[in-house]
Amino acid sequence: ENQSLQNIQARFRMLFSYFLAQLLPWIRGNKGWLLVLGSGNVDEGLRGYLTKYDCSSADLNPIGGISKVDLRLFLHYAAQSEGLNYPVLE
Repeated sequence: ENQSLQNIQARFRMLFSYFLAQLLPWIRGNKGWLLVLGSGNVDEGLRGYLTKYDCSSADLNPIGGISKVDLRLFLHYAAQSEGLNYPVLE
């Protein structure tokens, strides 16, 4: 696929996420804004596999310091210990 198109799509997703984070509290009659969560992990950052202003520019990145292998192992452990059946983990 075209790399430029992928970068535009990633940036638009983040732009739209920030748009909703600011708009939703106002719609509900609340003050303030919401935080935007990112989904980038440490492997993407170390390899440089990221787009400027995409998920790397989120307010919080809960898995930003975890490698893909460690995250996958944790998800398998959590699913087995809680008896959860997620087909994506198989």
